[in-house]
Amino acid sequence: MVCMTGKIESDRLDGLTPTGWTVWFRRGMGKLTSSSPRDQLLDAAETVAAREGVSRLTFDAVAAEAGVSKGGLLHYFTNKEQLIEGMVRRAADGWRHHFTSAYENASPGPGRMVRGLLQGCFTDAQSWTEELRRSYSSVFAALAQNPGLVEPMQQAYQELYGYLQADGLPDGVAETLATAIDGLWLYWVLRLRPVDQADLDRMRGVLERALAQAMETAKKSESQTTTP
Repeated sequence: MVCMTGKIESDRLDGLTPTGWTVWFRRGMGKLTSSSPRDQLLDAAETVAAREGVSRLTFDAVAAEAGVSKGGLLHYFTNKEQLIEGMVRRAADGWRHHFTSAYENASPGPGRMVRGLLQGCFTDAQSWTEELRRSYSSVFAALAQNPGLVEPMQQAYQELYGYLQADGLPDGVAETLATAIDGLWLYWVLRLRPVDQADLDRMRGVLERALAQAMETAKKSESQTTTP
């Protein structure tokens, strides 16, 4: 669960302080951290895949990176395909944890999911770490090599879009804003552009203004519907 601190600021769309979001965000945007042996092996697999490519992801290379015997690796993963699937599933679970936490910690009302995403993804540029980029670069490479592994990520996005479609905004607004967030994320993962705090602040401001306008439209529409 997110650790929230600080005084609520009434003028923010999300109702949360920058400090509160930063405490949570630095725990890893879209990445579940764990010290379990299995997760340490998946970390090693991501490192090898990012450095040498998924095609050169071997048990010997992963075991060497993790500092364990090949037998120790085989205790958790019986073949390369299972190892790659583990990477994809962990990334999907991390993203699901991120957006559900964002939703739970945004104030109730129209645009709750989008407000959570904007604050959860655009609050602290320092949380866009190389470790996180390595993780998702490895997953993208794995999906390119074996598109059949996309199901866990598809399921996570289906859940996300369920939230977005029920966000109480005019048709298409929530999905459009979420797609803009995804676009920046993809550019950054693929090293198409860097991201710094000034970029995040500037783009968040634009998206929040669009969201505020959509929320006002939704409010007016609801008022007209309920007026006798």
